[in-house]
Amino acid sequence: MKIRFKIWLEENGGVAFAEGRKMLLESVDRLGSINAAAKELGMSYRAAWGKIKATEKVLGLKLLEVVTGGKGGGGATLTKDARELVAKYKKYNVRMDVLMQKEFERIFGKK
Repeated sequence: MKIRFKIWLEENGGVAFAEGRKMLLESVDRLGSINAAAKELGMSYRAAWGKIKATEKVLGLKLLEVVTGGKGGGGATLTKDARELVAKYKKYNVRMDVLMQKEFERIFGKK
């Protein structure tokens, strides 16, 4: 048996960062576009941009470098802060997975 959990960062009762926002940033990083990332995740561009802006505001970080479209097209890349946030969130989740599984086994006596 395995324990499952979700971790998110909150500020003033609202979500600041969670799995969905991590996935959004990873998609932007891979695809180079907010619009393409939103489509891949089945959300609107407006929703994706809103989540990114909300996280930037709450955490006080700039997450994307954006080039507006035009003849050559636009694009987006993750900032150093965004890459660090994603890496730390992933590392924290992995660590909590190990700890929670150990505690589950200790308390429930199951593997």
